[in-house]
Amino acid sequence: MRICYVAPDVAVPHYRGSSTHVYEVAKNLSKLGHEVHVVARRVDSAQAKKESLDGMTIHRFQRGIVFSSRKSSFVNSEARGSYRGSTPSIVWKSYETYLKTIFPLYIAIEVTRLVRESSIDIIFERETAFGAGAMGSMLTGRPLILEVIGNRVSNLQARRSSKIIAYSRGMFEGTPEAGKVETVTGAVDTDMFAPDPVARAEIRSLYSLDSPVVGYVGTFQEWHGLAELIRAATYLLKRHPDTRFLMVGPYYKETQAKVEAAGLGRSFVFTGPIAYVDVPKYINAADVLVAPYNPDKIESTEQVRKHGLGAPLKVYEYMAVGKPVITTDVKPISDPVEDGVTGYLVPQGDSDALGKALERMLDNPGSFVEMGALARQSMIANYSWAFLARRLSDIFEAVLSTSIAQN
Repeated sequence: MRICYVAPDVAVPHYRGSSTHVYEVAKNLSKLGHEVHVVARRVDSAQAKKESLDGMTIHRFQRGIVFSSRKSSFVNSEARGSYRGSTPSIVWKSYETYLKTIFPLYIAIEVTRLVRESSIDIIFERETAFGAGAMGSMLTGRPLILEVIGNRVSNLQARRSSKIIAYSRGMFEGTPEAGKVETVTGAVDTDMFAPDPVARAEIRSLYSLDSPVVGYVGTFQEWHGLAELIRAATYLLKRHPDTRFLMVGPYYKETQAKVEAAGLGRSFVFTGPIAYVDVPKYINAADVLVAPYNPDKIESTEQVRKHGLGAPLKVYEYMAVGKPVITTDVKPISDPVEDGVTGYLVPQGDSDALGKALERMLDNPGSFVEMGALARQSMIANYSWAFLARRLSDIFEAVLSTSIAQN
């Protein structure tokens, strides 16, 4: 089967979670014998417009059509927030309108060309493509399968799709599109994300971490619960003053300023952005990992209520390394965590509960190893990119068979 995976807002490859997801899905579909073409974002003129990598073919297109954005957060680790915050609202709104109208139309034309040149059978669109795949489907007659990771689904995408791949059982519940939904789980590379004592020692030595370490890896978005983590740290450090917080990822400066304002600077280490291949090393360095997501702080809350949240990739990665996790008791974020067995679940936005869960962990250091081992076993048994690719492949085959029969 020849598949066109439309994700023009995502740089591939890259260390961000969205990039990892697109890359791993495409790579594992290729391993099953499918011919996979990925429509991705070109963020630097030095990047190849077309590249063969791990069995897939990547076709890159600049968001500016004829130029790359120097403010891209895929290139500039501090671009997120600083760009929007320094841009007049009328300019930003015009840019957002462009991204939802002119840019997807441009990508749709490119997808149409690619479909015809490569005899594509299925168009697989990530919902953040703003309908580029849906328009390409309309122009070529090829069936569309919509992948909903987040909450920016357009009516065109929902209507045009033959099937909707959702990572949460609550997505589209009670909507006209509910009958199209196929629910799948997220996935993790359990070979890449694995226990590594050598890497643990290396990172702990690099940052002089000789006490219990609480880790966070991410992009420091407001809804990731960093404000709650800082308040929880204030509580925890009164009881376990030697605890260190290892904070890994880009866009950290605002959180770092809040940590300093709270007088906790000596207890926090901010690494800044790191290569994705090095992420497992930093997870290994921690004793317990946190993902205190607070979905109420997502800007498009109405879309979240309608479509739900995407799969918690970072939680999978934490658990695959063999670490206990403290995360929010909101589905699907909570799905991979068995409360009290592989980690702890806390109410969203509840910094007191988060602090007490961390205290419970640190009061019993033996739980790090025991819970972590069970967490890794769960990931190996139930979550893998190969498993997800097989599930997607079955759905694609069924849609293609139906499409051929109807024509």
